[in-house]
Amino acid sequence: MIKLVALDLDGTIVDENLQISEQTLEMLTYIREDKQVHVVLATGRMFPSTVAFARRVGVTDPVISYQGGMIRDISGNLENILDHPILFHRPVDMEVSRSIIDFIHAEGVHANLYVNDQLFTTHHNANSDFYRSISGVTPIEAKNLHIVLTGPPSKMMIIDDRCDEIIATLQEKFPTEVSLCKSRATFCEIVHPTVSKWLAISYLMEEWDINADEVMAIGDHENDIPMIQGAGVGVAMGNAPENVRAKADYVTDTVDNNGAVKAIEKFVLC
Repeated sequence: MIKLVALDLDGTIVDENLQISEQTLEMLTYIREDKQVHVVLATGRMFPSTVAFARRVGVTDPVISYQGGMIRDISGNLENILDHPILFHRPVDMEVSRSIIDFIHAEGVHANLYVNDQLFTTHHNANSDFYRSISGVTPIEAKNLHIVLTGPPSKMMIIDDRCDEIIATLQEKFPTEVSLCKSRATFCEIVHPTVSKWLAISYLMEEWDINADEVMAIGDHENDIPMIQGAGVGVAMGNAPENVRAKADYVTDTVDNNGAVKAIEKFVLC
């Protein structure tokens, strides 16, 4: 019996127009309220951006943001979202962050830095405009990221068409110091080496005394692979790349065709 459903957002229950279908909203409400299933949002988005979707969906369980680098309680619907307590936070090491910033500035690539739930960006351009449009957060431009590195970052991200090449280079430079993955074709995500969505889900599983075989995880990109492989039922969206679909126990329909709803019907309501 599935007791916890972990859901990625973008490309899984959120479409390219940043919409969540009525069928999805109804299904998630049903399994939460009638079936008493935990519904956990697990995303690479920063916490302020994640809360907006959590409120839209109506979830009250803690949310996982920054690729699993942070878990935050969202119960109580506090007016200032940053007053919600942090249950878990594992940021990138400061010295490692400084070295990666040196690489970013030397290469002149577009990068985002996430410090204390604020978003800093190296460039104002089409990439920053796109990111603002999908995140709902206005980035603060910082030509020198060293200046705004006032604490360890929850996440770092490079946005570039050469994402695979950049990840390969960073893996060679920092083989054990960070974990690297893609959340979109051009989004190179950089987090603490032990961080993943599955790590954060495992933290909640322990709190709730839930086993892996009682978990279903649904995602659509490479950053979702750890939770797809870790869960008892790992589901890839039909719009996921082939390397993600190959790791899943089951491949459902696309986000536009309510693939997450169909997977829940098959494995939770069976």
